[in-house]
Amino acid sequence: MIKSTLSIERFIVKKSGFSVYDEKFHKGINVIRGDHSVGKTTILELIFYILGGEIKDNQWLYPADKCDYVCCQVNINGNSFTIKRNIEKGKIPPISIRSGSYDEETSDVEAWGNYGPRRSDEKMSFSQKFFELLGWEGHKTEDYANLTMHQILRFLYVDQETASTKIFRAEDNPRADSEGTRLAIAEFLLGLDNLDTHQLRQELLIAEREYERVASDLAAMYKILGEDSAVTLQTLQLNIASNIAEIIKLRSTPPETIVSSNADQARISEFQRIQSHIDTYIRQLQSFQSDLFLVNGEIVDCQLFEKSLQFRKKSLLESKAAYETVGLLKYSQCPCCLNEVVKSDFSETSANCHLCKSPIEGDKHNSNYMELLNELDFQLLSNKKVLQDHIEHKIGLESSIEICKLNLANAQSKISEFTGLFDPASHAALERAQKIGFLESENINHEKKVRIITDLDAHKLKKLDLIADISKIKELIQSASAANKKRRETVYHGIAENVVSILQPERRVNGEPYEEEFAESSTGEVEIDFAKDRMLINGRVKFSGSSNYIKKNSLHISALLESLDDPNYRLPRFLLVDAIENGGMKEYRSHNFQRALINCFKDRSDFQLIFCTSMVLDELNNEKFGVGPFYSGNVLNI
Repeated sequence: MIKSTLSIERFIVKKSGFSVYDEKFHKGINVIRGDHSVGKTTILELIFYILGGEIKDNQWLYPADKCDYVCCQVNINGNSFTIKRNIEKGKIPPISIRSGSYDEETSDVEAWGNYGPRRSDEKMSFSQKFFELLGWEGHKTEDYANLTMHQILRFLYVDQETASTKIFRAEDNPRADSEGTRLAIAEFLLGLDNLDTHQLRQELLIAEREYERVASDLAAMYKILGEDSAVTLQTLQLNIASNIAEIIKLRSTPPETIVSSNADQARISEFQRIQSHIDTYIRQLQSFQSDLFLVNGEIVDCQLFEKSLQFRKKSLLESKAAYETVGLLKYSQCPCCLNEVVKSDFSETSANCHLCKSPIEGDKHNSNYMELLNELDFQLLSNKKVLQDHIEHKIGLESSIEICKLNLANAQSKISEFTGLFDPASHAALERAQKIGFLESENINHEKKVRIITDLDAHKLKKLDLIADISKIKELIQSASAANKKRRETVYHGIAENVVSILQPERRVNGEPYEEEFAESSTGEVEIDFAKDRMLINGRVKFSGSSNYIKKNSLHISALLESLDDPNYRLPRFLLVDAIENGGMKEYRSHNFQRALINCFKDRSDFQLIFCTSMVLDELNNEKFGVGPFYSGNVLNI
């Protein structure tokens, strides 16, 4: 699994063409410092927003809601990208993404990819794009709704407004905050869902969708058949055979004839008209069948082209992953003359190729990678649309062929009937013709029902097969989940150890613990329940206001800390915290917690933690850890 990383390198807020906020961030601990009510929270809210978070109309903070758009230079898995999003209250605007730094000028409009909040057959959503760049496969929750960046950020952003006893950012929509959704977010970020389980869930989703389609088709067939839904295939076939025998019998009976020269002339004209129709139907049938042959060939070509594109995309992603893991190749011998490559100080610099000494343009490499990926995605979507057009054309041709065959059969039947009539004025001959026509019409209806019942039986069998498949996949998911129990225990134990290491040293000025349960806690007494959105210490959920926030922050900090050494974590080594001093927390306790953060991440820089405080610790009140100055006025300079 790719060790995914995400960090903010630069963040810009724009209004009327001017930057009202423009600050650079760094790896490690980042502190936004300032007095109360100067807009520190606003910056974290906007970072949450530009990464795909959704802010409700009534949750926007002033003056952020008066700005035009936000830009962010973000580093994803070692590559720099620039992202941009308009500020539109009450809406979920798209996100624009391009390779390279914010300062890198580009006049190429096509360099920007524009991604909306919803996926479609023709375009990725911005969540899909972020997931792809981070190296995350698409993921489904237990109720098979897609995980989005908004849902992921509910864990990665500890905001002020959510209750102190809750783990995840509060969600207004209860449907988007089910126990299954919360558990899926945690399992995904902590790497608790193994790839086997993920693949099985995808198969289950496909099987259940297919089951719904088959069930819908069955319902439509039963509706068409109506009272005849209980009729068997054998009964219809017997009725058709009986009608054919009756038609043969009627046609073999000599009709009553009255010779008339006028009748003969009319008969000849009618015969010629019907024969002309038959010739037309035959030509149409041949043309439709020829077109169908060509369309089938086009469909096969599109399917093969799609496989080729998928293979190229997979190879590109693997190449990128290999490049990020291994880096540039270094030759011991020149591939041209085979002489040993002489090392030099110049060739050893990371900014130059050690072989030809040319400068290595990392941003250009990343840009080319993204352009190729976007081009492949575009070709895949275009090919999919062309394939769908061909399939629809094929369905239309097959329908036309069936209609043409029916018209041809009907015309041929009329010819057969007509040649047996010597005089249409004959009452007996007319009755016979009408009866034959009725029987043939009845047979046509029977044949339609035969096709429907044949499809009905096939759908019934398909439905039974799908029920068996769904049941089997669910059993395999349960089995895979049970096999993943050991990893789950390891992850939960690791987080609990870190939580205890943060909570146990918590002391007042006089040396007394703030909470007895914190001071006496052990890993066995830490219970994390992501589904119910809570963490218990010694069976307790609620403590004092400030203690609740310390407990809550310790969980997220612990997960971030564990992710640094566990490659199976998907948590992108990134965390936003805006609840450092909530719940009436005093300066002394806030400083103790900030010291705990420094100790937790001592000598580590492979992460990014961004938090806000108005009670900054002296050790953090500097350019090394600080982002921007200590604000006494509004952070957004409007």
